[in-house]
Amino acid sequence: MIDNTQTETELERQAPKETERFDVAIIGAGPAGMSAALGAARANLNVLLIEKALPGGETSTACKISNYIGFPKGILGEDLGKRMEDQLNDYPTITHVCESVTDILNISDKEKIIKTSLDSEYKCQAIIFALGLEPKRLDTNFERQFLGRGVSYYARGDVEFHHEEDVMVIGGGNCACYAADYLSNFVNKVYMVHSKDHLRAVKSIKQSVETNPKIDIFWDSKVSEVFGIDRVEKAKVENTVNSQHTWLDVKGIFVYVGRIPPEDIISVEIDTDEDGFIITDEFMRTNIPGIYAAGDIRSKQVRQIATAVSDGMIASINVERDFFR
Repeated sequence: MIDNTQTETELERQAPKETERFDVAIIGAGPAGMSAALGAARANLNVLLIEKALPGGETSTACKISNYIGFPKGILGEDLGKRMEDQLNDYPTITHVCESVTDILNISDKEKIIKTSLDSEYKCQAIIFALGLEPKRLDTNFERQFLGRGVSYYARGDVEFHHEEDVMVIGGGNCACYAADYLSNFVNKVYMVHSKDHLRAVKSIKQSVETNPKIDIFWDSKVSEVFGIDRVEKAKVENTVNSQHTWLDVKGIFVYVGRIPPEDIISVEIDTDEDGFIITDEFMRTNIPGIYAAGDIRSKQVRQIATAVSDGMIASINVERDFFR
């Protein structure tokens, strides 16, 4: 069992010895990675779970999750991530390390070597990529200037800095709508700035946003300028159809314009699609024997927690079938 008195994350046990070899290494501890770790541990495999941040991945930053079965009233992303983490604590064959993977050596050999940012080297027979995605940036000057000083990608984590203030959400998809709806419970006013003339969200959350008296939507618009001394103080919204503009006194800007594969994805010879997502077969196998991918990093149609959990379990089952039977 895991010693919960440790100061590190509860998933962490004694650091792996230099000579220790793992059956499977899983890169990423979001829903796909933790599901894969659970499946592999239940198959009695020696598992290394590598995550550069906290377990839960992007799930832990989500506001309210309402489409994951078993939680009819919804659940906060942070709470769901913690429940998944807690379940892994029952499996002592899972070793968790908080590091970033920098390279993979001998990727086509039977024994693969994973190198990390802490100069660690871990040896394993199989690898499951469960990296997830990261927020897409706008690539604007104001974004770079005010990141961490009013510009944020995580409504759930940074709402505490904006209680009773006016804030802005840029975007019009599911994540943007969930963020705006969540923020409206704590702030004075939410302005949504969307480049289209309609929201691209599921019907229930779309209706919730459009009927929320604390949310105003700027259609066909973009943020063209942001002003502030030390932090965000106001933003200029420009209508792309008629060129009219409005200055809004907002203290926070939350960017939700999509998610993309991590920029620091490992540079190995894995087949990807034109957008950088890893191509697999239905068994989560990539083009390289012993390398699998699961979750949002895969090239696929639907990216939700349920499909990520499914991918992770399928990947772990096929690792066990391919190498340990």
